[in-house]
Amino acid sequence: MFRFVYIILLYNILSFRIGYGLKQNDDTTGTMCDCNCDVQIDIVKNFMKDLADVRKCKDKITNIETQLLRNRAAKPSSCIEAAASSLKNGVYEIQIKNLNVTDVEVFCEESVDFGGWLVIQRRQSGSVDFKRDWHDYKEGFGNITENYWIGLDTLHALTNNCEQELYIQMKRRNGQEYYAKYSEFLIGNEVESYALKKLGDYSGNAGDSLRTHLGMKFSTYDRDNDGSQRNCALIFEGGWWFEKCY
Repeated sequence: MFRFVYIILLYNILSFRIGYGLKQNDDTTGTMCDCNCDVQIDIVKNFMKDLADVRKCKDKITNIETQLLRNRAAKPSSCIEAAASSLKNGVYEIQIKNLNVTDVEVFCEESVDFGGWLVIQRRQSGSVDFKRDWHDYKEGFGNITENYWIGLDTLHALTNNCEQELYIQMKRRNGQEYYAKYSEFLIGNEVESYALKKLGDYSGNAGDSLRTHLGMKFSTYDRDNDGSQRNCALIFEGGWWFEKCY
């Protein structure tokens, strides 16, 4: 809307200037020799200068328009951007600059805490086995609309791209719901074994249970990085950041 109004204003200025220049000729009803030629030349010079200024403004607007179109054509880099127009849960394509890829499919959750959440894990049934090795947890597995793990490489790229929050939503079979929300969420890279590096402030009704595992490396049954003498990922049949299992 701003661009449209601005262009209309420029056109009005242009019309006004042209009208003003023509009016000078209309007012000179005598012969050409009676005209003040210096005044007429000054008017023409001023008009041409103003016209050049308007054209410069128009060129600037065109450049701005081109940049806006380029930005609009670029794929979104978050669920906030991807689902902004629809505000609906679903699968969207985003770009992850840290991975230099532009066609990553993610599930965006819009029905929780004002929306804009990117689902990194969902466990709602036993149809997908989460007792997986390091490679599977690194690359990701499952069905993006059902039981799913996004993959540690992707998760690292997302959390290192900009500041992220973490929202954990849990629901009992009887329908009772709990949640834990953290104001920051950051994990390391594979060299750091995808260690849980930041959590931020906690809010929710589920209890701050993840805090215990802050600083721990990620563990799978074939790569035991937990703080216990036991293999937590093997015992509890899933990869996670384990301090001493629980």
